Amino acid sequence: MKIFYTINSPYGRIARIAATICGIDFEPGEVKPTHLRADDNPVLAFNPTGRVPTLTDGDIVLTETRPICRYIEAHGDGTQLFAYEGDWQAERMEGTAISLLDGTALWTRELRRPAEQQSPWLLDVESTRLGRTLAWLDEHPAIRGGETPWDYAHITLAVALEYIDLRGLVDDWRPGFDALAAWSAAQGARSSMQTHPFVPGK
Repeated sequence: MKIFYTINSPYGRIARIAATICGIDFEPGEVKPTHLRADDNPVLAFNPTGRVPTLTDGDIVLTETRPICRYIEAHGDGTQLFAYEGDWQAERMEGTAISLLDGTALWTRELRRPAEQQSPWLLDVESTRLGRTLAWLDEHPAIRGGETPWDYAHITLAVALEYIDLRGLVDDWRPGFDALAAWSAAQGARSSMQTHPFVPGK
């Protein structure tokens, strides 16, 4: 099994963390970010979009993080990443975590544009959305309890919160969100997160 990723892709990081906690010894397929938009992108041999993560396993090719993690779960050591399926409150947490991550990824892409081409409206939308979402998460009973399953939903949330820091989207999101900040720190200390860290400056 091989997973293509860039070192600071949050989606690729989720897939790698999932593989590690499911006991899968995968072949790393690290791609330089500049290659993703070039004709020599190695992912194009398997995925016409050229995006990461992309998983290959023999004749199997999967794209997008959730189906990749479903495959990882099905071929791992029995660790469950999606045991909450059908628990609609837990499904809501997954959806919120994905939406948070997607919003920060969009915000990051906008900031890569020349300043004169950036949309102040879009930046304001994502900044406001981030504040609302952090407030909702900080009040969530599971977050306030401090203990949550280490599953797809919460891996996604933990990675999304660290991605905010990596890209410097706000100076510091933690003030005023003590429960969420403590939860994030606890997840960041997990061995699977430490094994596949973001790398500042890349």
